[in-house]
Amino acid sequence: MFCAKCGNQIPDGVKFCPNCGEKIAEAAAQTIAEVTQTAETAAQNAVQNVAEAAQETVQEAAAPVVEAAAPVVEAAAPVAEAAPVQENIQQPVFQQPVYQQPQQPVFPQQPQQPAFQQQAFQQPQQPVYQQPVYQQQPVYQQMMYQQPQETKKKKSKAPLIIIIILLVLLLAAGGLFAWVNFLADDVPEALSFMNVLNKGNDLPLSEKQQKEFTKIVKNMDQAIIDTDGDAYAECIPTYAQKFVWSVYGETSADAFVKYLYGDKDNGIAGLGDDLKVSEEIVSVKKISDLDDLAECFDDVFDKSIEFEAAYLVTNNSCFKGDEDSEKYVDYYLFFQEEDEDEWNVILIGEENLEKFNLKK
Repeated sequence: MFCAKCGNQIPDGVKFCPNCGEKIAEAAAQTIAEVTQTAETAAQNAVQNVAEAAQETVQEAAAPVVEAAAPVVEAAAPVAEAAPVQENIQQPVFQQPVYQQPQQPVFPQQPQQPAFQQQAFQQPQQPVYQQPVYQQQPVYQQMMYQQPQETKKKKSKAPLIIIIILLVLLLAAGGLFAWVNFLADDVPEALSFMNVLNKGNDLPLSEKQQKEFTKIVKNMDQAIIDTDGDAYAECIPTYAQKFVWSVYGETSADAFVKYLYGDKDNGIAGLGDDLKVSEEIVSVKKISDLDDLAECFDDVFDKSIEFEAAYLVTNNSCFKGDEDSEKYVDYYLFFQEEDEDEWNVILIGEENLEKFNLKK
């Protein structure tokens, strides 16, 4: 029997393992003994069965041979009787397995604790107190109080600076006034721009539109100075040209510009040579009823137009020569058709406002 814990072989009937001291249960010991006996009996029976099976197999295989050799056997019977042969069947030997006792695990030795050397405690040295050496206190000298001298008050220059600033502002205002008067005769569009500022920029036009409208009218007036009827006609739509010539009772572009240039009462030739022109937009009225304007165009020009926008512009054309200068007020209709960026213009005159249902 073997120990269940350490595997050491122990004699039967022992309650404790002599090797590890484990308690051996009686039932376990008896069970082991029965199992061992059963195994031995089974082994013997197996060996005996194998032997019997082998013997039967040999006998069956040798039966024909025995019958064939019967006469020979009978002939050899005397010899066989003289020398009988005894069969010796060797029984198989059952070897019981040898149980090897497992080796006990080898545990590493516990590391050796280091030896600590006790250090000798040195008592700290007490500091040596040295008494400070006091220096002799300084001798304070009493200061003599001196009464401050009275300073003379300086006069302020602020009033003088204010007077100078006021004089400079007055001079600047006078110069600006003189400059504006000069521009009134020479460059009226600059004065017009100042008037727009004074009015709070109440013109319903953008700065770009004001510049564009002023440029168009200036080209028309320059064509009058040059007496170039073709240049004037290029500024007006073809379907409205006859209407424009009729404003001053003319039938062609050349006759129209010659009348405005050379008429002794209304012409600009009397202003002298080296004529120059500048423009000043006096007022602008945006036309809100574009459908009504389209009907007027259909009646006056027999032309159907879809308007995008339209303005009635009152403009001062300022002509100046080497002898005199003059301003001419006239009414222009600026309009823009749908899906077009270009602005068109028609000179309609004051007496033709009613034809387009327009007022000053």
